[in-house]
Amino acid sequence: MKNKWIKIAKRLLFPHKALIVLFILITIPLLIYSLGYENANPIITYASYLFSAYTLTIFVVQLPPIVKWVKRGLYANYYSSRYLSEPLLRAKISLYAGFGINVLYAVFKFLAGVYYRSFWLGAIAVYYIILSVIRFGLVKRERYLSKQEESKEKRLHELKSYRFCGYLMILLHMAVAGLVVQMIWQNKSYSYPGFLIYAFAAYSFYCFGIAIKNMVKYRKLEQPLLAAAKMISFACALTSILAMQTAMLTQFGNGQEFFARIMNSLTGSAVCLTVFLLSIRMIRRAGREIKKIEEI
Repeated sequence: MKNKWIKIAKRLLFPHKALIVLFILITIPLLIYSLGYENANPIITYASYLFSAYTLTIFVVQLPPIVKWVKRGLYANYYSSRYLSEPLLRAKISLYAGFGINVLYAVFKFLAGVYYRSFWLGAIAVYYIILSVIRFGLVKRERYLSKQEESKEKRLHELKSYRFCGYLMILLHMAVAGLVVQMIWQNKSYSYPGFLIYAFAAYSFYCFGIAIKNMVKYRKLEQPLLAAAKMISFACALTSILAMQTAMLTQFGNGQEFFARIMNSLTGSAVCLTVFLLSIRMIRRAGREIKKIEEI
């Protein structure tokens, strides 16, 4: 009898991969309907929640072998294998991609702020402009230093670039503070339609987790430019968490502005303080390392 129940559980948790794909294809439109329409049929809504919970469960259970299968395919390709096995190459690609995205987003928000005469959009544009300047500086220094041979002078250049990023991070802190002030005093917030807010929340938590992992991994100053890029990514992840909170409070707060302002005040202050302390830490660490090298 026990073996029979074990077999049933295995069949439920480990269905054929084709069935998992089918379940995902069914779940997506059901959730779009349930979350996107206010007058959705309650029976369909509850059924979609149960079905999506089951689909998510079997997907998570079978995720490890799927990940292994995908990795085998990626390592079989020369370019994807290099990307996965070389941390410095991944950091460079991330740095260049991040710079391009930041520039486009900053220009878009700036033009939208001018067109709508919105200080809120203007503040977001300033934040992404500063972020673009920091990443542009890192890209430029990386291209220059990659052509130099290992030496004391190269190490000093890397550390000074790291310290300069710390100073620019203080400007980033001021831009975040400008956003937080508008969130508190003018009740400004991010807004995402329908089910997109869930995708944004998942992406924010993913970025936050990856940023913490990379900060721990590259906490030493063996590669200053790489460490600086990870610090910037962490600051961006913190801002994304703050943006996600404002969006969630706007959509699910039921008009409780006082509660939203209290939460935005607490989280916004924590984000501003963290970014400021990170910038000070970068400046002090680089200063100590530069002093040690110059004394040799």
